[in-house]
Amino acid sequence: MVRFAVFMVFAWLLAMGPAWAQTPAKDQTQLPQSEETGEQPKPQPPAVAGEQPPATPPPATENGEDLTQPPPPGQGEDTDTEETSPDDLSFGEIPDVTVIELTDDIAKRSIDALALVRDKYKDANLENYESWQDFVDKTAEGKKFEADIKAAGFATVDEWNIAVTSVSFAYSAITDNLADDLASQIADIEKDTSLAQDLKDRMIKGLKAMIPSENNKRIVQKMIDDPAYTEKLKLLAEEGE
Repeated sequence: MVRFAVFMVFAWLLAMGPAWAQTPAKDQTQLPQSEETGEQPKPQPPAVAGEQPPATPPPATENGEDLTQPPPPGQGEDTDTEETSPDDLSFGEIPDVTVIELTDDIAKRSIDALALVRDKYKDANLENYESWQDFVDKTAEGKKFEADIKAAGFATVDEWNIAVTSVSFAYSAITDNLADDLASQIADIEKDTSLAQDLKDRMIKGLKAMIPSENNKRIVQKMIDDPAYTEKLKLLAEEGE
């Protein structure tokens, strides 16, 4: 579903414990097969009266070991059991979190545009697209959507999305005390010795970007106090559901 709250990606990463993948040991307990591929065992002819049956050949040996017997437990098994360390885990692409310093005008225009497109394209099945831009690229309605965003004063859908994301982080910090939660998550990552340093650095950078500036919180707080935007801002919480 289309979401603004990209910090959900990081919450998912933090919820993941170290994953240890093991490959099962190969089963080498079966007796050796015939040396010739596809050769069937040949039955011995019945013994003739008064004739001694042919002697059973001694078992094949190698270095004095009976090769017809299964190896002792643990012997001959592949010892390259694979363990994937947290450093080698594939977490997928951790998105870069981009925010801007808001102005009253940018913040209001971004939320006005959000309210417009949420109502105008409510039947467009936006949940079927990975992002707003995906909707724009793949559908005729998406092109109209892009035109509405540009009419709101944004050069691209991405530019508008960054503005709305910046408003969203400030709104969550004010209404859900997000900053304290993010600071706690950053501290947990810094102490986690199972993560590669480059991965930790990128996660921490993203989380810090979600902590809004005092300027952004001040602007969004004024919008919360403005009856014209109080309800519109609640759309941000809906986008994160």
